[in-house]
Amino acid sequence: MKNLTTLTLTVCGLLLLSACSSEEENNTEENLNAIAFTADAHVRTSTLPQSILEFITNNYPGLTIIEAEVEDNNNFEITLSGNTELIFDSQGNFLGEDRDDEDDFGDEDLEVSELPENILDFIDEHFPGVGIDEAERESNGHYEIELDNDIELIFDVNGNFLGIAHDENEDEQDEMDIHPDDLPQAIKDYISANYPEETIIEAEIEEDGTYEVTLNNGIELEFDEDGNFLSAEDGNGDDDDDDDEND
Repeated sequence: MKNLTTLTLTVCGLLLLSACSSEEENNTEENLNAIAFTADAHVRTSTLPQSILEFITNNYPGLTIIEAEVEDNNNFEITLSGNTELIFDSQGNFLGEDRDDEDDFGDEDLEVSELPENILDFIDEHFPGVGIDEAERESNGHYEIELDNDIELIFDVNGNFLGIAHDENEDEQDEMDIHPDDLPQAIKDYISANYPEETIIEAEIEEDGTYEVTLNNGIELEFDEDGNFLSAEDGNGDDDDDDDEND
C-alpha cells in the first residue's frame, strides 16, 4: 500500500511538472507574439516640434533627418545624415549630441558581453543563429535588443522577456532615405517655385516608387515616381491636393 501511495505521488508529481512546463512554454509562445510598446517609437519628421526643425536647419545645414524617435523618457532622438544623433527634450529644447563615448541621455549602449545571461539564453533558444545588432539599456532599466533580422526584443530590468517591440509607424521603415540633391529635377523645380524660402529636411523614396519630401516648416510633399506633385500635408495632418498648389 505504501509503495502504491509513493507511486501515485510520483506520477502526480510528474504530471504536475509536465503541466507546469507546458504552461511555461505556452506563456513563452504567447509572449513571443506579444507586442511591447515600451520600445522607442518612430515618428514622422513632419510632426516634430517646429523648434527642432528650425534648430537642425540653422545649426546643421546640409544635413537631413534619417530617423526620428521618441524615447521612453519622452526625449526626441534625431538621427541626421552622417550618423549625427541629436537629443531634444519633450518640448523640443536641444539637450546635446548623443556620442558613443559619452552619456546617452538616459539610454546606455551595451556590448553583447554585458547583457544578462538569461537574455542571451533566451535569444539562443528562440532565435538560433540570429546575431545581436544593437543592445541598449533604457532609462527605465529595460533592455532593448535589436537582432540582425531587425526584430526588436524587450526585456525587463531582470532580463525577463516582455515582448517584441512594435511602434505604430513601423511601416515607414520600408522607405529609403535619399539626399535632396538626388531628387528628380522636377521635384526640385517645384519646391524652388512654390517654397522658395524653405529647405528640404528629409527626402525619401517609398516602396511604390513615389517620393516624400519634408520641408523645414513641417510641410510634407508627395510626388509620383516621375516627380509630378500629388499632395501636401502639414504637421497637423491638413491636406492639400494639386488644385491647392502655392502660387
